[in-house]
Amino acid sequence: MHRFTVKFNLAEFENLDQLALLADQDYNLGDTSSWFGEFRGGLYGFYSRLFGVMRHYAEVHAWTPSVRHQHETEYHLSSIMFHMDSALECLVFALNALGWISLPAQFRDVADAKALRKISPLDVIGDATRTPMLLPSSGYGIIFPTLQSLWQGELTLIQQIRDLHDVSKHRRTIYEGGQCRLDSPPEFYELLGVPDVPEIRSQYWPMAEIILKHEPKLPQGHRAVPTQAGGKLLEDIVPSFAALVEATGKAALKDALLTVPLTERQFRSR
Repeated sequence: MHRFTVKFNLAEFENLDQLALLADQDYNLGDTSSWFGEFRGGLYGFYSRLFGVMRHYAEVHAWTPSVRHQHETEYHLSSIMFHMDSALECLVFALNALGWISLPAQFRDVADAKALRKISPLDVIGDATRTPMLLPSSGYGIIFPTLQSLWQGELTLIQQIRDLHDVSKHRRTIYEGGQCRLDSPPEFYELLGVPDVPEIRSQYWPMAEIILKHEPKLPQGHRAVPTQAGGKLLEDIVPSFAALVEATGKAALKDALLTVPLTERQFRSR
């Protein structure tokens, strides 16, 4: 895969969807409180957010036959952060529904509007920085233990995505700097009639590396100067997120196959 594109392997999520549909049948768990609609709505929201990540990640790195707006990089960057953070939110919304029909007392009630508003990735991973410490919802250790362990091992990545999204949404820019691509396609400028003047041609350059703000939630004067090893690039975070998504699909399906209480393991033929 080209380093300026990202793709997501959704095969295991599609299998998870089929397992949930099997659970929804009357001869299994049934559709109490229309839980399956909540599950699939969350899952499809997750899919659409991943599409957003792919689209904006490709566009911020792509050669296009038009002058780039001075704020274009920040626009794509903030959009990518929204879609990654929202993808996690939507997925947890879906998993909560499947967990609820499997173990109602240990997940948020899909028939309670106030409960639905509280669903977040913190249900899976908790938050040790809060006082008192916020513990994960108890059901995840029972229905999705492999997934929970995976996410708790990726706390740094998940929290960085959440922080960068929060800052870009509510506060300020998260784009620190970076490098542009200089590998234009053959005859790119000539076909557009752009003269061989660096100041003019630079207006067409897409990004090659995007440096993200270090410790974005701290006031500007309180941030530590990141070391070279500690600096974060978008081109590191997005592939790491894609790897997390793929591992999450495998973990969620593995867990559900073992823990969702099905009476019948195959769809009945009609």
